[in-house]
Amino acid sequence: MSPEEEARSSSVPEEIFQPVESYRDRYRQAFHEAAAEEFQHLREAALVDEAANRASVKELQETTAQAQSASSTHTLCTCFVTLLVLVALGGCAAVIAPMLEDVVPQENEAACLYWGLGLGIGSLVLLFSVALPWKKRTKERLALLNAKVQELTQLTWQQMEPLNQRYDWEQIPRLIRKVCPMLHFDPYFTAGRMTELINDFDLPLNFLEEHQSVVFAQSGDMRGNPFVFLELLNQDWGSETYYGHLTIHWQERVRDSEGKSHWVTRSETLTASYTAPKPVYDTRGLLLYGNDAAPTLCFSRTPSSLSQAGDGFLDRMRKKSELKKLKKFSENLDDESQYTMMSNEEFELLFHATDRSDEVQFRLLFTPLAMSQMVHLLKDSSQGYGDDFAFTKLGRLNAISARHLNHFSLDTNPQAFASNSIDQAEEGFMKRSEEYFRQVYFALAPFLCIPLYQQIQSARTIYGYKPGEMSCSWEQESLANYLGEGYFSHPQSITRNILKVGRVTRKNNAGNVQVVSHGFKGVQRRTYVSVWGGDGKCHDVPVDWIEYLPVQRTSAFSLAEQIPSDLAAKVQPLRGEERTNLDEFLEQSGLQRNNAVYRRHIFAWLSPQ
Repeated sequence: MSPEEEARSSSVPEEIFQPVESYRDRYRQAFHEAAAEEFQHLREAALVDEAANRASVKELQETTAQAQSASSTHTLCTCFVTLLVLVALGGCAAVIAPMLEDVVPQENEAACLYWGLGLGIGSLVLLFSVALPWKKRTKERLALLNAKVQELTQLTWQQMEPLNQRYDWEQIPRLIRKVCPMLHFDPYFTAGRMTELINDFDLPLNFLEEHQSVVFAQSGDMRGNPFVFLELLNQDWGSETYYGHLTIHWQERVRDSEGKSHWVTRSETLTASYTAPKPVYDTRGLLLYGNDAAPTLCFSRTPSSLSQAGDGFLDRMRKKSELKKLKKFSENLDDESQYTMMSNEEFELLFHATDRSDEVQFRLLFTPLAMSQMVHLLKDSSQGYGDDFAFTKLGRLNAISARHLNHFSLDTNPQAFASNSIDQAEEGFMKRSEEYFRQVYFALAPFLCIPLYQQIQSARTIYGYKPGEMSCSWEQESLANYLGEGYFSHPQSITRNILKVGRVTRKNNAGNVQVVSHGFKGVQRRTYVSVWGGDGKCHDVPVDWIEYLPVQRTSAFSLAEQIPSDLAAKVQPLRGEERTNLDEFLEQSGLQRNNAVYRRHIFAWLSPQ
């Protein structure tokens, strides 16, 4: 660490009080400056010809605009040619019509013939002398402009390649560590970190269910207490409504205006619907955190709309009504609840953890300072995200499920920063880095509101990352998803697939990971639904629908953590067109580059089928 970085780190307190104010007054600006400084180092080391890139990007934008205009002109030409062809055909029809018996009255035959010849000849002259040459010219110009756009696009990416190659997986975690030294991020989620969460903080072995798959996992610790951010793919059941139609005919006797009866044929199209189950998928963010404070306390809370309620009459009435219910619940001594209201009524109203299992330990956590900080966090939506999180404590294990984590991936893939414009690269780097820090900070903020969580460290020696340590099953699961579920899915699956890691076998430094994919095949079904028709009868309307039946497939991939130095010489292997020593390793193993990835100190590859 440089002297400047050490000075920056030493100026940041090891404990964060008033997390909302601390972010607003200190950390937001400090991280902005650190990110700007990091990008400046990258651009200086990359030696990109920025003036040439800006000129190329400007030319690319102008050429793209010209190509779009040329495309519109070409479409207009095509419409004009089509119109002239239709007019010519109409003229031919007008010429032929008088020759057919009883088509055109005799007195109009001459006029029809003259008009037909005029329109036909005139449109053909315009078609071959004006429209087709015009269309040919616009087509040639559009082809030239598209070729130039492709050439300039390739040029701008080549100009930016030195910078794009310098981004790495640990860039943002390093920046966070520089600004906030109490937060440490692991290079990848190791088996040691998982064992710590299981043995020391009671993480259940079956915490994730069969319908959940880890898309990304970022572990670390906050002052020695472990945490892990998870991005989970969840499969649940929804429904889809299918429709079927049946046209019926019947005869009906009616009377006309003269009172005479006769039969008429009626028809009606009947519509029926049938609703069937359908698998649905969504991605959710989750934060797990281990801490020995209040080790047997359990409680839960969910977001409350009262946190954003104003001071209007209706909002005051809502708060008063809810507070009255809480007081009544607190005074009820007949049930098994130990709930007793604390002095800070606003905290009780907004945090609303009425299912707490131990009042003494709850008060130990939520001191007057902790309660006031939590209320401020819940009501603030200018710096953070307001009351958008569910908080569950199960003894030593804490879980935060925040809505803002559902819409932002914490994957630090450096390809997210790649750009063909130096100006857009700087803007994108700053925007994503700052939002990443904001996402992480305010996900951890509920724990930062509780001073005791920052004062108690893990009973065991603070966890230290050891290069080459084996990855855990959640990290391996995320690697399988990073390789792509298409490699592992069942051939008959028509839905997304939940990938679960099974048995892992090790040989030397490499591991073979078994992957079981869970998807659904679709089977066409037909159901008949009775619908009452206008003929006074019930009819069975056929409705075709899809039944989703589970399918699974077992396959495997290989991985090696902390590639040996002879393979990890390149900072960014398997990126861009530049050949690296990992390509030599792949060739010796009979593997292809498109079946391998290198991510966060782990090399993973698909074995040849």
